Amino acid sequence: MRAKLLYGLEIIDLVSLIIASSCHDYDHDGMNNAYHVNAMTTRAIRYHDEAVQENYHAAESLTVLLKPENNFLENLGKEDIKIFRKRMVGFILATDMAKHMEDLTSFKNKCEIKGMSKSENNE
Repeated sequence: MRAKLLYGLEIIDLVSLIIASSCHDYDHDGMNNAYHVNAMTTRAIRYHDEAVQENYHAAESLTVLLKPENNFLENLGKEDIKIFRKRMVGFILATDMAKHMEDLTSFKNKCEIKGMSKSENNE
């Protein structure tokens, strides 16, 4: 069993969050998802018009991170690498503003279920 650090998060969760935060706009071309979809760019076609930029940033970031000279995950087991990848990609995909309200509502519901409130964090 893995140790929980903060609000039930594990070290791999925190590391994947930090790396995703650093990579979420990697190699951005200055265009938005609507542009790519409407122009039918290679990116839009590759990602089936869904979170085009976010999917691209996640895929390209992982491509760079998994190169032998950059791969800080190489000593982890297969399961941990899969967890890291899933978390990192999920965090980057969550930056798609088209799903912002849906994600925010889900987050608030999870906080409520865990008994966390805004006032708890305001000092």
